[in-house]
Amino acid sequence: MGVRLAAVLMILVAAIAAAPVALAAPQAVTVGLYFGDNAPKSVTLGGAGDWKARKDHGHYTGVYRVRVSGGEIEIAKPGDGSGKIGRWVDLTPAAKNSGLALDGRTYRGLIKIEAQPDGGLKVTNKLEMEDYLQGVIPNEMFSIPGALDALKVQAVISRTLAMFIKTTQPRHEGQGFDVCATGHCQFYRGLTSETNTGNEAVKRTRGEILTYQGKAILAAYHANAGGYTAPTDEAWPGSLRVRYLTPVRSPYDDFASQLNYSDCFQWRETIRPEQIRERVRSLTGKDPGDVRDIIVARSDSDRVKELRVIGSLREVGVTGPQRIRTALGLVGEATGKSYDHDLRLVTIERNGDRFSITGYGAGEGVGLSQHGAIGMARAGFTYPEILGHYYRGVSLSENYGAGDSTYLRAPDLRVRAQSPKAKPTEPG
Repeated sequence: MGVRLAAVLMILVAAIAAAPVALAAPQAVTVGLYFGDNAPKSVTLGGAGDWKARKDHGHYTGVYRVRVSGGEIEIAKPGDGSGKIGRWVDLTPAAKNSGLALDGRTYRGLIKIEAQPDGGLKVTNKLEMEDYLQGVIPNEMFSIPGALDALKVQAVISRTLAMFIKTTQPRHEGQGFDVCATGHCQFYRGLTSETNTGNEAVKRTRGEILTYQGKAILAAYHANAGGYTAPTDEAWPGSLRVRYLTPVRSPYDDFASQLNYSDCFQWRETIRPEQIRERVRSLTGKDPGDVRDIIVARSDSDRVKELRVIGSLREVGVTGPQRIRTALGLVGEATGKSYDHDLRLVTIERNGDRFSITGYGAGEGVGLSQHGAIGMARAGFTYPEILGHYYRGVSLSENYGAGDSTYLRAPDLRVRAQSPKAKPTEPG
């Protein structure tokens, strides 16, 4: 997941309550499903419930096609013709657990459809925070036997991140919703994607968030830290270092191999010199010529902070994590993977007509490593211990930060059985 940090952040993290809070005050969240340039011209609705527009209201049942016509929403039911009902319509299901089907995916709560000026349909989903989380957890964290606490970890940090975006760092201000349904915020797929174990993790952590100095923290997370997490200013140049996101060891990251994602922990890619030349020229406006060698400068967390591309014409420097990934072909678009490689412990060697690049990690490396969290859960660490390890100096707070708080301490990793896989060396 790619979580960005504004340079002005001074945020507080919520600590943990060991038991779920049964009477946590309900919180609502509005999710942008379709909007902007990605808004469709029509959608298909299904189910039963009530609808309300500016001038009319009624009940619906069955399958409908919704589209924009002359700046207004038009709803058509097969065999019943169609009718315009205004520029917006709110739809609520007959029962909470039944949901509303939208293009084959079912959602809890209220669905609002609005006609955009360009003829597209903006669609948002307003629902309770806990219901929202049930549609997030299965799409952000693996569910495996013996690791329920990893799902509890994900429930707490996803709840915290949603609260942080709502209260501290709006990402969709002026667009009419709090969070989107993509990795820009968190992947959300509604009731259709819910699982029993994911729902149980949400239930057992109800209302719990991480706070720092009384406020929800930026609960950044990523797939795999490659053995050591990154400071914020390394991953996001120009940002401030954040106290609770200080770099830490992540010794259970190699558990990725047991999830069939071994190349998230340790990976290898190859690239042709001419590809590097073209990418560097595109990124910097300078042509290095035929690429003969690449020199790597490392950061404090042993990640690549600068490339020096030695060519037949000149030496060209490339800085910034995403620019470096792009130059070396380590982004998902180049590798065909659904994630970008991290830049931890990267080595580059010339092998004939190609460069071989090896390294560790997947994602930006800040905050919690999801594979590491699963490994810790399987090793017997509890979800407060896992949270206390990856987020330093925070509290686990009940009732969305308004209730009691428990200060989280980092556990002693030496007292638990270690993962059997080899670990990458730690930064000196």
